[in-house]
Amino acid sequence: MTPVYKLSNAGGFTSKQKYTSMLAGNTAFSPSAFESIATYSVGSGGVADITFSSIPATYSHLQIRFIAAGSSADMDVQARFNSDSGANYARHRMYGGGSSAATDAGTNSTKIDTFGRTGSGASIYGGNVVDILDYANTNKYKTTRSLFGRDSNGDGFIMFSSGLWMNTNAITSILLFPQTGNFSQYSHFALYGIKGAA
Repeated sequence: MTPVYKLSNAGGFTSKQKYTSMLAGNTAFSPSAFESIATYSVGSGGVADITFSSIPATYSHLQIRFIAAGSSADMDVQARFNSDSGANYARHRMYGGGSSAATDAGTNSTKIDTFGRTGSGASIYGGNVVDILDYANTNKYKTTRSLFGRDSNGDGFIMFSSGLWMNTNAITSILLFPQTGNFSQYSHFALYGIKGAA
């Protein structure tokens, strides 16, 4: 293998140090704490739901990032974990536009009622970031937090919501579906794993 040399500022080109590592005395690069697990892009004609399955239990948390439009305006995105349709989900949310704000809550649902939102109609997309905390911890219920925003040529909307799945099982699959209708073409979903501290 060709040796790696590091030139010294003090000695100029006449002073050099030989290394056997490509790091050449530098600190190792630490990659991002986020690792891509899966992505899904909606094709022509839209789709009624999407599923992330076989999720490994090797991360501390999960994050879903998506941009989505729907066949109806401003549809709440629903979520189920591990195909569980029991009445053991809950959510809180606060939301508003430029002139008003509101809050609400829901319990005993067969899904997390709000896991983000689609944009306002098939041509307007909304952006979402959803964290699923301690998803593999079998000693606690699972909680989520979602931040959504969209702009429709000045008609803006933002929403912050939290969700609860009252089950201690590790999350191995996530089903996402709009409140009504379909996700529109070009909606895109990405699932990431968040590594714990080294």
